Amino acid sequence: MAIRNTSAEFGSLAKWLHWLVAIGIVVLLYLGLEQSGMERGPDKQAVRDLHGSIALLVLVLMIVRVIWRFMNEVPAHPENMPVWQRVSATLVHWGIYIAVFVQLVSGPITVATGGRAISFFNLFSFSLPVEENEARHHFWEEVHEFAWKIVAALLILHVFAALYNHFVAKNDVLRRMTVGIGKDY
Repeated sequence: MAIRNTSAEFGSLAKWLHWLVAIGIVVLLYLGLEQSGMERGPDKQAVRDLHGSIALLVLVLMIVRVIWRFMNEVPAHPENMPVWQRVSATLVHWGIYIAVFVQLVSGPITVATGGRAISFFNLFSFSLPVEENEARHHFWEEVHEFAWKIVAALLILHVFAALYNHFVAKNDVLRRMTVGIGKDY
């Protein structure tokens, strides 16, 4: 399989980035929900630190993913796909990118405006050049808490659309991001 995309399917790097980001986002959603129900204390802080560390990895992967997307052609939609589905697919993809970036940026800003440093797997910590500010902290916290719902909704829509294309429309939309086109599995 080629590393670069073709007009028919995604290349190996795009596939790896897609699935690593997808796994990272699911883990982040889980950890975010898990820590939201925990009492303040060292256990909650450990989950928050893990959540933040994984989020930094996903942020780097997302940046690479978007750069790679602009450096490669994007596989064409199936010829028989209605225009409204093509437009919807494009809007959902870009909506996911934007919502994920809002999520990944609002988290560290929430931490920074709360006066805390950002830890990366307890290997090192760093502070953003943002001053501690309670009003801004609450604003960014609200953005972060709202954006995850948009991310989750768009991801559910994305998954259902991929499954619809595979099982109902019976086209290669799902295969071009998984096993490859023209393969029967």
